[in-house]
Formats: sequence, C-alpha cells, structure tokens
Amino acid sequence: MKILLGLAITMALLMLTGCEQTGDSSHVIADSIRNLTLYDTPCLTANPTTNEIAEQVRNDDVEPFSHSANDNDPCDTPKLPILHLSHDEFLHSIRNPRPFPTAPAGRVMAGVVPHHNVASVLISGFFSMAAAYDYDLVIILAPNHAGCLTHVTLSDRHWDIGQGAFTHQPLVYALLAESGINTAISHYHMAQDHAASILIPYIYHYLPGAQVAPLLLSRTLNFGETEALFHWLYAWIASSGKNVLLVASIDFSHFLPIPMAWERDAVTKDAILAGDLQKIHHFSDHHLDSPAAMIIWLMYLEALGIRPQILAHTDASEFLGPGLDETTSYMVIAGALPAAAERETTRVQLTFTGDIMLHQAQANAAFCAVSGTYCFHRSFDAVGPFLQSADLAIGNLETVLGGHFMDTGFTQGPFPRFSAPDEFAHALQAAGFDLLSTANNHALDQGVDGLLRTLDVLDSLGIGTFGAYATQAARDTPLVREVGGIRFAFLSYTFGTNGNALPPGRGYLVNLMHQGQIQADIARAQQVADIVIVMPHMGYEYETSVRPAIQNWAKMMIAAGADVVVAGHPHVVQPMGFVDVVCDATGATRTGFIAYCLGNFISSQRQPGTDTGVMLNLYFERVAGEPPVLAGFSYVPTWVKFTDAGGNTDIRVLPIVETLAAVDAGEDVGLRQVDIARMREALREVEGLLR
Repeated sequence: MKILLGLAITMALLMLTGCEQTGDSSHVIADSIRNLTLYDTPCLTANPTTNEIAEQVRNDDVEPFSHSANDNDPCDTPKLPILHLSHDEFLHSIRNPRPFPTAPAGRVMAGVVPHHNVASVLISGFFSMAAAYDYDLVIILAPNHAGCLTHVTLSDRHWDIGQGAFTHQPLVYALLAESGINTAISHYHMAQDHAASILIPYIYHYLPGAQVAPLLLSRTLNFGETEALFHWLYAWIASSGKNVLLVASIDFSHFLPIPMAWERDAVTKDAILAGDLQKIHHFSDHHLDSPAAMIIWLMYLEALGIRPQILAHTDASEFLGPGLDETTSYMVIAGALPAAAERETTRVQLTFTGDIMLHQAQANAAFCAVSGTYCFHRSFDAVGPFLQSADLAIGNLETVLGGHFMDTGFTQGPFPRFSAPDEFAHALQAAGFDLLSTANNHALDQGVDGLLRTLDVLDSLGIGTFGAYATQAARDTPLVREVGGIRFAFLSYTFGTNGNALPPGRGYLVNLMHQGQIQADIARAQQVADIVIVMPHMGYEYETSVRPAIQNWAKMMIAAGADVVVAGHPHVVQPMGFVDVVCDATGATRTGFIAYCLGNFISSQRQPGTDTGVMLNLYFERVAGEPPVLAGFSYVPTWVKFTDAGGNTDIRVLPIVETLAAVDAGEDVGLRQVDIARMREALREVEGLLR
C-alpha cells in the first residue's frame, strides 16, 4: 500500500495545529498589529519523560531536551520547549551526519537547511560542517506555518535544552523597536512551529556557546518589506561585531508527485543560483515554503560577495522509502568565504550618494523669516542613519558655499549659477557625510573666492574635499583616508565649469578631465593607497542609458589603475556593476567597479527620474597579509519628497523600500497617495535600471 507523505510527516513531526487552537485568547490579534507581547501558559515545565531521557543520555554524553536549568523551580524562568524532535531521532542524526563531498573549504557564513525531522541527518550534516568555526550568534530565518500573526514573529525566551540555549535578546528588542517592520512576540508560536525549534538542538550540540535569534516570517511579506527586513538585519549584523551564522530553514516542493517535485526543484535551483529574487518572491509552496527567508539569505550572500553552493538535494522518499504518492524536497545550501578568508578579515563599508544640489524651493522651505537663518536638517533625517552606519560617506556637492543662497535658473545665461548658505553644509555634516567631491560644472559659479570659501567652510566642519584645491601642492597630494588598515585615495574631475575659465596659472583650482593627467594622478595615488576611487563629473543629463564615449572614459580610468569609478552629472540613475577592462599598455585584464550615475541625492528637480537616486554601499575586505578587495555592493533607492499629506512643502530624502514598507504596514508617513504611487514607480524604475 502506498503511503501518503502528508500523513507520514504529520505523524512524524507533530505538525502545527493553527492559530485557532492556541487555547489562549490573547493570541487572537489583528494581522496588522505590531510590537505586542503575547504570553502563552504561565510556565513551561519539563516533559514528563525528562528523567528517563536524562538517564539514557548520561551514557551518551549528549544533553537531553526540555531539561530545565532550574529543576527545583522550573517556573522561575520560563523557557521554550523542544517539541518537534525526539531524543532518539537526534541521537541517530548526530551519529550519522550527512557528509557533503563538495563542502566548501572556507568559513561558512550562511546555510539553508530543512526543518522536517525525517531529514534530520541533513540538518546534522550542515551544523557538523559549520562546527569547524566559531560563531557568537545563529540567526534563523524560518517560515511561520501558522501564518496568523504579523510579518515577523519573535520570542525573547531562551530554549529548554541542557543548560539552556540562549536567545540573543538585544536583536529581538532592536527589531521590535524598528518602526518600519511589523513584529510581534509570541512564545507559543515560536515553540509550536517546527521550522525554528527543530534546529535548536543542533546549534546547542555543534556550536556550544552560540546564542540564537529565530525569526518566523509570514507569507504576507511583500517584496519591499522583505528588502527592508534584509537591510535592517544586515545593518544590525554589521554593527554588532559578532561572528554570525545566518541560517534559512526552508523545505522545498511540498506534497507533489516525485517527478513533478524534481521539475519544480530544477526551476527553484536555477532561480537561486541566478539570484532571481523577484521570481523567488512569487514562488508558492510547490517550490519552497518561505520566499522571504530565501530572498534575505541570497541578499546577504550578495552583500558579502559570495555565491550559494548547493551541497545536497533529495526528497522524503530517501528517508521514508519508495512508493510515496507525494513527497517534499530538501536541500542543503551553503554560502562560504574562500579558504583564505578563514584568517582575520577586515571589512569596511563606503557609502556614496548622487548629486547634492540646492534649488530655490529647498531654500524657501528651509528659511526661517523670524531668525533670518536656514535649517536643512529635516531634509536628511530619514537617510542619516544609512550614512552614519558607513565607515565613510561620500557625496558630490554640486553647489558652492558662497555664504548666501543663489539659484538664478536660466535667467542670467545658458547655465544656472548656484550658491548655498553655510547652514546647508552644517546639515550635510550632521547627516553623516565625511567627504565631498568639489569638481563639477558649478565649481566656479561664485568665482575663485566662492570656491576657496567652500573649501574653508567644509574643512572647518571636518569634511574632507577632493577635486578642487587651494594650492598646487594640495592638488598634487591625493586625498587619502585610512579605515581598518585599508588606505583609500579619492580623485575627482569635471568635464568643464560652465564657461567660467580658470585664471591663468591656477589650473590646480579645479581638476578638468584630461586623459594624460588622470592617468598620471591615478599612478601617483596607487603609490600611497590600497584602493583608488575616481569620481568624474561627466555624462549626458537626463539620459538613463550611457553613451559609448562616457563608458570609454570610465574604462580608461579602470585600465589606468582605478579600482572604483563613481560618476555623476546626468541627474538620473544609470547602470552600475563590475567590469573587466584590458589595459592597452600591458594587455592585462583589470576588474573594477563602475557606477555611471547615482541620480540626484537631493534637489528640487521634478522631471521623471530626477526625483530619484541611490545610495551605493561598497564593501571592501582585507584578509591578513593580502591586498584588500571590493567584495560586494548593495544600494538603497531614495526619493525626494516635496509635499506632505496636507499639501505643504516638505522636502526630504526618503529611503524608498523602508518608506513603502511602513506604508504597507498601515503607518502614517505623511505622504499623499499620488506620492506613494510615484515612489512605487520610482522603485520599479531603479530596479529595472540596476537589475
């Protein structure tokens, strides 16, 4: 007689019973509720068989499950029980961990594992492989099978196994406090859902001392909310200073005939290896049970600059025998650093923004008639945390600090002339900018005096500048900043200065684009820095495609020795990515990164595309004794808000994904419906250009 897998796994796993059977009315909450602590029974006691298991395990030297650290008063500190894996199953799996012939040689940073106990040898195999390395924290991304709470379900309780598997409460509380992500605490659902709890014994056994932080993710997370959760999680990991193992608990093709399951698995594997996040987002349970966990996991790997490696692929028939009408598929996938990265690694994040402009509308909105001063701080308060989380934040200042405001538009000639009051620079400093490029077509809008005053004001605020200089000696000395032992040199150039000629003998004031000079400057910078970054002001305004002549300029800089080229001037987002360039002189191939335009960071321009930009994050790594490399990149799409919900002028730079996530969560973010629609459109435009 054939066995139905649904019944077999239900019996094997003590599957979830659903929200309507919680036995506690406090669990019945609206789907949109957030930051609500839910309590289950007042005390979690040890299982009735604890003593029997403990006696058995004394001979096995393996800690029993559900064995409270405080046997005299188990109600003193309630813990989450391990419900979905018997001790015998656990013992069998750790005695027979699945070996992976293609296991990565380097440090495992992330993994995908099953959560059915029939596949426990796969779980054991992954964690036994990870046991070669030390971890402070294991973050678990798992599906919320109940699906009736909120976007992210958490618990701040520890787990009842041995001397206790400890939940990392600071992460839980920080995520609860994040206003842009729907979260709730439910100890009941965390314990009842096998997707996270089944992994706890393996973490406790193989990674002693590592804390855990399980996140149960709802199927209702849309793509923007999933991205927002990744950005929050990645920033938290980066700032935590902890050795983190990110584990996605995912089962694949559910309850399908075996041939059909393997067909679906082939589609899923292709999407995973191609990093097709949008495709994964639209997968149903017939492909995998947590698209959000898979997407966040892949985004994490991309940010680290490593690729997923599928170590195992099988289905339930391997464990339950042939003749199944239906099966569920299992994979083990790893993301590991190269073997050399096992040694001490330094990581540095540089964040770049697009053009920083000041037009009449912004000045009007920031001006206080009573005091006669300006205040621009509100314009950057929503994006300041992104800039401040970087080791260096760099922008292109496309105005000068003439001590007064000016925006002539096109009333006094073929080009507008700009000037910003000093308060604008103060706001940029407060937002988190460390360096500003000052070589652009508006550098001489207020003459030489205006340019020199700009350099003085920024220097007084501790903001470094490059591209415009007060002396020849300053011009011939590349700006270098050392972070984490990595030395970065910064150069910038402009195609021109809007017809404002440089004074005779003072060509050092503004770097103009001359190929020979650029090549010589890059060579000089290579002598004093590990990484050379060039920010040319070039391109054709309002064009989202890049003309061949501009591509040739950027590639020439890479061929000359630049590692990164971040250009600007078109005022719209243009493509970015890694490129291979052949050096004419040597015939050697160099790999570099080019971003042709990051759009406008802030301006009053409202033509299509000019209201949008991206903050580009570049992640550099140095393994002890080796040259640093650009290991990966990510970006944060931004949009310039112009009007609040009441129709009043309110000019602010908003992170698109995070803002839309708040909108979708029902929060009042002070936006009109037309602006929300424009933000969604802008996000599609950016993702289309940068995909």
